[in-house]
Amino acid sequence: MNKAWWVGAVLLLTATSAVILPKVADMDSTLQQRNGAVETFTGGHNTVLDNDNLVDVLGALPLTLSIDSVGWEDHVLSLDLKVSGNDHEPQELYRNMAQTISFAFQETSNVDQLLLRIVVMDKWLDSRRLLLAGDIRRAEWSVELQNELQSAGNLPISERLKTGFRISETELWKKQFIYP
Repeated sequence: MNKAWWVGAVLLLTATSAVILPKVADMDSTLQQRNGAVETFTGGHNTVLDNDNLVDVLGALPLTLSIDSVGWEDHVLSLDLKVSGNDHEPQELYRNMAQTISFAFQETSNVDQLLLRIVVMDKWLDSRRLLLAGDIRRAEWSVELQNELQSAGNLPISERLKTGFRISETELWKKQFIYP
């Protein structure tokens, strides 16, 4: 075989690789986007949640309440935080909520909605009872609302905060924590 044939074959292979390899890489990132597992490094969003890392990532959060249950589906994070004992104040619960919201929207890139509930275990009935629930969405989330929740103290939260984060309070919450 002559040299010209080898040079031609190498040039053809190089040109083909230059065209095909980017398309293969693009197919891989499209598949990852469809499954919700694309890593991005924009504005502090460096954690990508998926079913494989959900427990480890949430277990590392510096919360004072324990995680009772967690769910992940279609960019929606569902999280129940459990109150145990009688030595909790509203301020602590609000801070745990604010930390969870901060994690969901400031530290991750693929959480679009956070369904957050604060529950308490009823020892007499051996069941869980709801205290607070929030339906927080990335499109409506703001640092101002998060900071307001963080610094709410032991007072009832404002209507603006309830509306912005879709927070619902149960009668049990009001009787046990807000107006004892």
